[in-house]
Amino acid sequence: MSINRAFASVGYVAAAALVCGVAGGRASAQCTGFALTQSTGATIDPGVADIGNHSDDVTTSVTLPFAFSVYGVAYTTLNASSNGNAQFTTNSSAYTNGCLPAAGMGVMIAPHWDDLRTDGVGEGIFTSTSGVAPNRVFNIEWRTHYYSGTGTAGFEVRLFEDQTHFEVVYGLVGQAGAGATVGVQDSALPPTQLECNAGGVLQGQKLTFTCTNLPIPPTGNGAATPNSVNACGVGGTSLLTVAVTPGFSPTSTGITVTADLSSIGGSAAQSFYDDGTHGDAAAGNNTFSFAALVPGSAAPGAKSLSYTIADAQGRSSTGTMGLQVNPCPTAGPDVFVARLTDVGYFGAVGNISAYAVGTDACNNGDVPVSWFSSVNQHPVIAQNFFRLKNGRFEQIGQSWLKHGFSSTNSGTCGTCQQPPQGGAQLGVGCSDAYGSGLNGSQGLLGPRSQVNATTGVYPYPFTGAAYDATIGRRLQVYTNDIDPALNSGALYFADCHYVTSDDAQWVNGGAAAANGLNNATYQQILIPGVTGAPVLTGVVHRMTPGIQAWKDQDAGVQIATAEYVDTSLVAAGVRARFWVAGKATDNGNGTWHYEYNVYNHNADRNGGSFSVPIPAGVGVANIGFHGVFAHSGEPYPNTATSPDNWAGLVSNAALTWSAPEPFVGPNGDNANALRWGTMYTFRFDASTGPGAAGVSIGLFKPGTPTGVGATLIGPGSACGAADFDGVGGLTVQDIFAFLSAWFAGDPRADFNHFGGINVQDIFDFLAAWFAGC
Repeated sequence: MSINRAFASVGYVAAAALVCGVAGGRASAQCTGFALTQSTGATIDPGVADIGNHSDDVTTSVTLPFAFSVYGVAYTTLNASSNGNAQFTTNSSAYTNGCLPAAGMGVMIAPHWDDLRTDGVGEGIFTSTSGVAPNRVFNIEWRTHYYSGTGTAGFEVRLFEDQTHFEVVYGLVGQAGAGATVGVQDSALPPTQLECNAGGVLQGQKLTFTCTNLPIPPTGNGAATPNSVNACGVGGTSLLTVAVTPGFSPTSTGITVTADLSSIGGSAAQSFYDDGTHGDAAAGNNTFSFAALVPGSAAPGAKSLSYTIADAQGRSSTGTMGLQVNPCPTAGPDVFVARLTDVGYFGAVGNISAYAVGTDACNNGDVPVSWFSSVNQHPVIAQNFFRLKNGRFEQIGQSWLKHGFSSTNSGTCGTCQQPPQGGAQLGVGCSDAYGSGLNGSQGLLGPRSQVNATTGVYPYPFTGAAYDATIGRRLQVYTNDIDPALNSGALYFADCHYVTSDDAQWVNGGAAAANGLNNATYQQILIPGVTGAPVLTGVVHRMTPGIQAWKDQDAGVQIATAEYVDTSLVAAGVRARFWVAGKATDNGNGTWHYEYNVYNHNADRNGGSFSVPIPAGVGVANIGFHGVFAHSGEPYPNTATSPDNWAGLVSNAALTWSAPEPFVGPNGDNANALRWGTMYTFRFDASTGPGAAGVSIGLFKPGTPTGVGATLIGPGSACGAADFDGVGGLTVQDIFAFLSAWFAGDPRADFNHFGGINVQDIFDFLAAWFAGC
């Protein structure tokens, strides 16, 4: 999402001063409007003089070779905008088009007012003059491409010196005017408009706008809100409106609006209302409305709804509005991270360095994703760092959550279907990018602790403590963990994860919601030094969290998922997932090292414990834990300055690590649980080689179920080891033989193979013997 697109419109809308030359005042009773006719088969008369317009959202002054009259006023200059309009009394670079009459744009010819750019190869605005006085023609040709989506748009305005008319001619127009305004307007007299965001512009089409001072019929702009509905079940509702400009000479009275709604199951002559009923917002404001129900039986497709505006003076005009009717959605809104764009470095304070990761997200579903900036219906974005060093994979950093604002609806993922709410939604197949500068913008970063990642619900606006200007809220990492001088051979990875409520809660049929399970993507990064920006490298692993990098780099790693269904908000439930990965390594001395990672993808109930079965007689040593630190005012006690590790304890035939406090008030809910978007590491040595093990995760917050599990690698059975005398079978003689060896310091009495002979060997031997092993 560019800063330009996010904030520029404020200045553009305001920039409308009178800067063009005016040759004379309005001629009395001359050209009170324009009559519009259309033809096909036209070609552009190419411009040859480059006026220097090669950018995004810029205007360039053009001096006309002759004075040209618009609505009876002669002008000698105009301002040509890269966004496809020519202004005679204003100088606005507004990229968001509006239906005519458009406020802030003054006297304007709009051949294709849309969000366009003129900075591509061979693009720009070019002019030429043909003919001889007093019958010259001045041509203004635009060669552009669309800011959002794909395709080019070529078109031309032709001004005729005889003052009777002007023409618009179209070359190739990639989006057929679907997001454009086409017409002419005055600051006081009625506009003439071909279309507004309705499409229908074709290559070779010529529009002729002829000056007239005859009575002008009433005209209007039609719109459907939303302009996309689903023909599903009982159907969908769209508010159809026609904003009417009364006729001129004389002013219209008794205005009526009727529309043909037969293509969406309605009347062929449906009356619209300007009386505050049938969906009309306010009576008597010349906006005529009708709340249309599109039944579930309506045929899907793009509908062109024609309407007629008439007045008591016997004048009328027609127009169309577009409405897309969709079949029942099956994929819903489904956002995922298509790529990581860049990694930014922001500096260090003490032994902590700060970063941010840029993201480009796409909608993989068949319904737009909400992207409303001012409420809690937009995505939040988590960023994480991981390190693989000497076979050990750990999460080493995490950020607060970047709150999304406006979507650009671009084409990273292919064909983008522009959504009905524009930048307030991410359309089907559309993309929206935030660079690391925006994802590291501290004022846009909110705490993870306020977000339920299972349902996507969070309070907005978020609250947070004051932050350090350098590292606060950003992705924080211990500098020593990324210093190349201290981490020879280490590999680093970043992942980013989007959470938003409509994606998280989407249910298709009776299955539990699952769209929130594909929202994380990871990629390897290169860290050149402690003060430089990391560089993205290698394959983008879409829809896969960073824990998968361990498995992708080490074939000996096993990985599995463990899930439960949350029914707190959605009847069918939402799937909440943990990822669990494990590996066993032979220590070469009769013992094995076991390493596990548990990543909480979206489970709001969090992890409160992690257990690995320990068979009878298996010795355990070197129990360890690693957790990434929270920061910047998060309430959990696992901060950089106050670590609160999970202790591991062997009991009841299992090695279990547990959160330091249970979920009990007043502060237990803020204990160091395994929160969403976070990975903890667990490790130990055991006296036996690997076998299959049912590992389990105890859920921190109360509810049903109390835990989830997965089958992974774990210590195998010690059976056979207690036959110490080697004569077969287990008898008391085995105990005597073992104790004799133990008291004699016989190396065979190191039963658990951890080095040295101590009382733990006795305990482990007896456990195996009593277990019949």
